[in-house]
Amino acid sequence: MADGGWQRRGLIVLCLVLLAPAPWPNALWTDFRTAQAANARQDYAAAADALADAAARLPYLGPVAYQAGLAELAAGRYSLATGHLQQSAAIDGWTADKHTALGDAYLGAGDTASAADQWTQALKDRPNDPALLQRLAGTYETTGQYTDTVATLNSLVTLGQATPDMLYRLALLTAAASPADALPKLADVIQTAPTHAADARDLQQAIQTGLRANDQAYTFGLTGFTFIQLQEWALAEMALRHAVALNPNYSRAYAYLGLAVDQQKRDGRVDYETALKLEPNSSWINYMLGLHWRGLGQTDTAVSYFQRALALDPQNAAFAAELANTYSAANSLPDAERWFREAVRLAPQDPHFWLLLARFYCDQNYHVADEGLPAARQAVGLAPSDAAAVDVLGCALLLTDDVVNAEKNIQRALSLDPNLPSAYYHLGELYLKQNQPAQAEASFNHALALDPDGVYGHLAFQALAALAAPTPPGLTPGPSATP
Repeated sequence: MADGGWQRRGLIVLCLVLLAPAPWPNALWTDFRTAQAANARQDYAAAADALADAAARLPYLGPVAYQAGLAELAAGRYSLATGHLQQSAAIDGWTADKHTALGDAYLGAGDTASAADQWTQALKDRPNDPALLQRLAGTYETTGQYTDTVATLNSLVTLGQATPDMLYRLALLTAAASPADALPKLADVIQTAPTHAADARDLQQAIQTGLRANDQAYTFGLTGFTFIQLQEWALAEMALRHAVALNPNYSRAYAYLGLAVDQQKRDGRVDYETALKLEPNSSWINYMLGLHWRGLGQTDTAVSYFQRALALDPQNAAFAAELANTYSAANSLPDAERWFREAVRLAPQDPHFWLLLARFYCDQNYHVADEGLPAARQAVGLAPSDAAAVDVLGCALLLTDDVVNAEKNIQRALSLDPNLPSAYYHLGELYLKQNQPAQAEASFNHALALDPDGVYGHLAFQALAALAAPTPPGLTPGPSATP
């Protein structure tokens, strides 16, 4: 975020200081020379230290404080950068560069509102500066100022400075507020932004379907549902709120609205319950309420909604599987096993449910030899190229001490999907069993990097903590027993 030319300006300031008629103390000469050398080797922390010392010795020179602020910004010391930049402005006034740099410092410190304010000040002097407009567009969207985001992105389009990513964001934001107006923008994205073309086409088709039905609420509902599929939760909420405002009896839109709110770390219960009041015998809405309550850790309430969903649609394997997942999370293993088995009974040719059953046995280290291994083989038999299925077979083999075949399957899973966190976690477990702690540590670190907030990232973190713990006297590290 720091201005890339600050090092060059620092050299200009250095020359001005060195050519000044006053005799400078040796410490100042040392500061400037240290900063120059640190810049050359890209050691911005050392440069910042030196220039901060110079600014303290020359508190009446705004350019020195400014250079110190830019150096602190490059070093990631945002609070100190803010102080130096404000000091420089107090000495010799504000410039667009100072406002821009101070905005960058505020953003680095997490103060997006102050960052936007500074960039807005800079924009008064540079209304067509694409870098400033890009900064503002990103910050406006992050803070939910969608009207300002659209206006800023449109300015970039007018200047010919919009990237394909910006055109895509502009099309999405337009669709959330006015689906019909987004169609030409989506067409442009499909033609000019190949990485976003498939998603843009899905949204285009949803909007066209709604428009053909001549139903505004339905159009917004389809748009919101497509945003949910794209995991654009804030935009989904915006579109779905339009849908229910236009049609207060639109139960499905309320249910999806609850999901969009939940996914933004807020409570969507009111919207789910409104949906259920409008359509009390909807198995799907009961199912979504089950997911909602399970996410809040309310197992008993979640179970009641899943059971209600199954009572309304007893042939739905997905409902049975989610009921099983809920029991598994509550460590009620016999109940979880029963419902996972019900899911595969209802959909015996669907590899997904066999994978869930096998993963349950392996993750819980529960009846692996008798039930988990056959379930894993069935999953692979139905989906031989599914990396997750091959990996769970490797895990089951590892837990039943068939290390050679476990390694073959885990490595094959990684060849099918080199970014599969569970496979790296299981590979780490395999290395522990082979008494190779260094290789295990590398595999666990890879799993953690790929899945920092997920189940396997959490397990990898625990395994790394155990590896780092000191070994009690008289004991040596041994293989882990967990999947």
